[in-house]
Amino acid sequence: MFVCQLNLTTAPFVPELLQDIALVTFFVDPEVGLRSETNGSDWHLRAYKSLEGLLALTPPEDAPRLERSFECQWEACEDHPVYDDPDLVTPEGFDATEVDLENVARTKIGGYPSNIQSEQWWALGSDHPAGPAYCLQINSEEKVGLYWGDAGTVYIARGTTPGHEDEWFLDWQCY
Repeated sequence: MFVCQLNLTTAPFVPELLQDIALVTFFVDPEVGLRSETNGSDWHLRAYKSLEGLLALTPPEDAPRLERSFECQWEACEDHPVYDDPDLVTPEGFDATEVDLENVARTKIGGYPSNIQSEQWWALGSDHPAGPAYCLQINSEEKVGLYWGDAGTVYIARGTTPGHEDEWFLDWQCY
């Protein structure tokens, strides 16, 4: 089932990890769900380095689909990490109890993951050979009938070590 397409050539900001990508498409097997951490079995992310030569396709009539579709608009905004973000650095002795920084909890490229339960598996001390790093997230979207569990979020990471830059990884969390 086609979930979304992100045209990064029109985005107001593209994180460094996605600078060489023009278009991302994301598909999921609605019968299986999201069980695999790696791209290609129950979910599939396609990353195109150029829009040249791409054509619009008509999906087969019997293909699974969302209840309805809509076009989102890019919006640049300030994003902050949540308190269990592994990249959150606070000076020794800093008291964060009075600080209220807003994490943008929606479908987005870049920024910080909107962790629901904890940091993603690749940030839990994993010595994965691809060195996955967060680059985008896809939230549940009520208006199209897209739900990752109970109002969850899908987090996508890209390999960062040499030879693994075209590998994609997934984690998802829900309430």
